[in-house]
Amino acid sequence: MLRFTGEYIDWDSGAAFCGILGAELTVQGSGAKGTTPPNGRFDLCVPDQAVALVDIKPSTSISPCAMPQTPPATYALPGIAVANKAVILAGGFWSGRGFVMARQAVDPTKAQVFVHVNGAPGPVSISATHGPTQARVNNTWSPGDTGPDVFFPDVDPAGGATTLSATGAIGTGSIPLVAGKMTNVSIIAN
Repeated sequence: MLRFTGEYIDWDSGAAFCGILGAELTVQGSGAKGTTPPNGRFDLCVPDQAVALVDIKPSTSISPCAMPQTPPATYALPGIAVANKAVILAGGFWSGRGFVMARQAVDPTKAQVFVHVNGAPGPVSISATHGPTQARVNNTWSPGDTGPDVFFPDVDPAGGATTLSATGAIGTGSIPLVAGKMTNVSIIAN
């Protein structure tokens, strides 16, 4: 088994940190489970293989983190955490995001992809067709493919996977796509 640790935090967490309380994580294949505390951190054992997948069931609690202009809501979008053995062994930090639907409108018939970049960010891309890419730079989301966090909305889930690319990075390659879910993956930039 491998020790898989990280954080599952609010979409707008940055200058003001905000973890997601009560998200349920279940390791595919082993059934190991965990629930996130108020800071959104987790610590799980996953199978010792190239890639292990962890299902994320969103919290049923109202988000205390939503932007002031966003009405109170729950995190409705389930996710998949990609636990990449090469990233874990290289000391990469795993970070995933969740959002209330009023904050980030997405097509529920499409997949969503969130990429956390450890190290100096460079351009990140995926092979599947998707909506306009967003990157978080200086704690602000804006159009782009380069930042510590990159989001690919409304990804065509046909085929069930896409290829994640970032020049010279650890943790790229095939990642799963599921309609109505957000795939969360962390890579290490070189």
